Amino acid sequence: MAGPVDDEPPGGDPFADMDPRHLAVLRAQAHVWRRLADGMRRPWATVGLLVVIGLAHLLAGLVGFSEGRVTFAGIIVGDRPTSTLVFMGAMYSPKVSAGEIWRLVSCLFLHGDGTHILLNGIALYGLGRLCESVYGPMRFVWLFLVAGMAGSTLSFVGGNVASVGASGSIFGLMGACIVFGYRYRLVLPPHIGELFRKKLLPWVGLNLMIGVLIPFIDNLGHLGGLIGGAGFALVVSNRIVPAEPNRLGARVAMAVVSALLLLCTAVGLLMTWIERAQQ
Repeated sequence: MAGPVDDEPPGGDPFADMDPRHLAVLRAQAHVWRRLADGMRRPWATVGLLVVIGLAHLLAGLVGFSEGRVTFAGIIVGDRPTSTLVFMGAMYSPKVSAGEIWRLVSCLFLHGDGTHILLNGIALYGLGRLCESVYGPMRFVWLFLVAGMAGSTLSFVGGNVASVGASGSIFGLMGACIVFGYRYRLVLPPHIGELFRKKLLPWVGLNLMIGVLIPFIDNLGHLGGLIGGAGFALVVSNRIVPAEPNRLGARVAMAVVSALLLLCTAVGLLMTWIERAQQ
């Protein structure tokens, strides 16, 4: 005897009886996850920044080696003399006060030794991939520069004589991620939202505490970068939340301003080198 026959054919829509509002949230979360995962597979801007930072570190090592202040092995891992870092564009308050404002940008790409660049490079790669997938390459570079300049500016205003490193920018990336997680907590998938909102907070606190305990760490630069990155995330749109405006004009404007800022920094640094060579 044949069994009972269902009125509905198999393979129907499993979401047919779902609350439309809940369904809309699930679809938005799926969209966020796809865009986030896609962006993290191709972090071209993050890789580009790491290449520039690595080349600047290598060039500083070669300058120190040519002056007899760094050994051959030290070209990569050795300490950079302060005079070499100032020559390469470190934030040096007497020169910033004299008008070399571009040092607030160039110092972001310099590091004091091999350990410094290694730790910052690892952090920048991890956080950079995350932020670049959220904001896209143009806004991500602008975030890196804005947070970094906020950090170096606060370091300068706070009385630090010299400062180098991408740490301010890295704190800015953490600040941007945390603010993004809270700003879009209703749209982000739960595990992704937890990562943005809560997983990074202990790292921020731990690193700020380390900066308090270790005198030579530029905690003002870290704090300034954190504030700059958080402020950025409060006002700038992103590329992964479906309802968020993602205007091409705004992205192009940020790319142009970033390029001009980096160009002015390069010109200022080059003019300084030329003046030194003529002395």
